[in-house]
Amino acid sequence: MTGQIEIQVLGLFLLFCRLGGCLLLAPGFASPRVPMQIRLFVAVSMTAAVSPLLLPVVTQNVEGLPQNVQILLIPQETAIGILIGLMARCFLLALQFSATAISNFIGLSGIPGIPLEEGDTGSPLATLVSTGAVTLIFAVGLHTELLNAVIDSYSVMPVGSQLSAEMFLSNFLRTLAETWFLALRLSAPFLLYGVVVNFALGMGNRFAQQISIYHSTTGAVMLGGFLLLYLVWIDFASVFTDSYRSWLLEGGF
Repeated sequence: MTGQIEIQVLGLFLLFCRLGGCLLLAPGFASPRVPMQIRLFVAVSMTAAVSPLLLPVVTQNVEGLPQNVQILLIPQETAIGILIGLMARCFLLALQFSATAISNFIGLSGIPGIPLEEGDTGSPLATLVSTGAVTLIFAVGLHTELLNAVIDSYSVMPVGSQLSAEMFLSNFLRTLAETWFLALRLSAPFLLYGVVVNFALGMGNRFAQQISIYHSTTGAVMLGGFLLLYLVWIDFASVFTDSYRSWLLEGGF
């Protein structure tokens, strides 16, 4: 009876390790503005919520393993959760990268912003866009889809199975490639805007060299960039949420 209780407790802790590792880097939950106690409470709550579904399978896989192998499952499960959270985080990082590039295209690169999702100060546009994206993630329920992705990962990588570094690396590189193209798609209209505007300003400076064209048109360039953001914001947010949702519906792996 005591051995069964130990296996049950170990199974619950292994569930907590994978879920907690995912929440360490998951968009929204991993913000430095979220207190550590809240993250711990959410991880414990999620573990309690999924334990009726997953605990019998986990204990069945763990029960026949030697004790020294059971201990090694703790860092292994934590690493799996961190990898899932890191791949989810790549989508938010791609969004922040595209917003930072947009800031450079429309002349906002020199203005510091207030860090919300990250610990370092970024551009104000990156702060605005990332905050809006995290709000959308919670508003449309994608944070629950992330939990479903973690649950689905147990069918791909059961507890106690031999992990493949090749599978880890291939999935991570595929996610990096997907988020890179996502960042390019999001910033493409502003890249075109920046090229056209800078070409026009360069031509104007050649014909009127006695006038500081760049400094005199900075406000107009910013205004045009904000108007373009206003026009494309709905599609901008839809592309991000659709890409993130499609990745989550595939199970994350």
